[in-house]
Amino acid sequence: MRNTELYRRQTPESSAVHAARLDLTRLGGSEIQVWEGTGVFGICRSLFLRSRLENWIKASRTAGAPPLLKDLYGFEEEAHLDDAMLLLQQDDDFIYVHQGPRSVLEYGKVFRGALLSSIPGNMSLSFRHHYNAAAADMRPRYLQFRTDFSARHVRWERIVLPLVSDEKQASKFLLLYSEPLDDKLEILQAAFDRSAIGMVAAAKTIGEEKTLEDAVILLANSRARSMLGMDDNALPVSTVRDLRAWVQAVRKWEQIGEPKTTLGKTIIGFRDKEKSKNITVVIEPIDHYVVFHFLD
Repeated sequence: MRNTELYRRQTPESSAVHAARLDLTRLGGSEIQVWEGTGVFGICRSLFLRSRLENWIKASRTAGAPPLLKDLYGFEEEAHLDDAMLLLQQDDDFIYVHQGPRSVLEYGKVFRGALLSSIPGNMSLSFRHHYNAAAADMRPRYLQFRTDFSARHVRWERIVLPLVSDEKQASKFLLLYSEPLDDKLEILQAAFDRSAIGMVAAAKTIGEEKTLEDAVILLANSRARSMLGMDDNALPVSTVRDLRAWVQAVRKWEQIGEPKTTLGKTIIGFRDKEKSKNITVVIEPIDHYVVFHFLD
């Protein structure tokens, strides 16, 4: 039972159990933190990942040895394999023999049939190091890492569960489950909403005859709504054309001088007579979007 004693649920007497081993090989700005032992249960945020680790522990205790592929992978086949990846060890490398559809969706890439070492990017070598360590001592690992694979997510947490093909351990597998720790869109939305600068974001409309006036308003943060006198619960403008009309007809801001263009940005000055202050609007195109910055 050497491999499972370490994972028994208990309060660790030493803080060393909770210490992470930081992978200091910074590859493309990436870093991987790895935990083992009971400390995983206090660090892992995902109830789903903790349940996968507990399931591995139960299977290992029942067998008195590392779980067999058919016992754990086969048992999970219907319930959770949409979220999983299964890797087969080949020398010091690993080949992806399974990747669930939800994993493909979250990462935005298909790894099935690929060697870990062949995946573009700078994290493969670091992952191979940790995966080989798990396959060598047949003990699970808990990882936190950053990746550029996903368009939505910044950081991830992952449980790495070692399995064997048979009692002779002729082949070794790793069953991986991953969950995002944060969401880029949520982070950007929070930063957008809390900004001290008023911001309105619009999406340019496709079509040669379409102009900036036709761009559709997507978001207006709290500061922009306050400066523009808009209700927090409803956005009374749909396009940039509507926004200009609102500024002129509702807020009655008067334009000061002619617009200026610098570094691709357009700068327009306004005078808010009601509040006796000047407003500077900076219009910044970003790919297929345009952002209006309101500065007072």
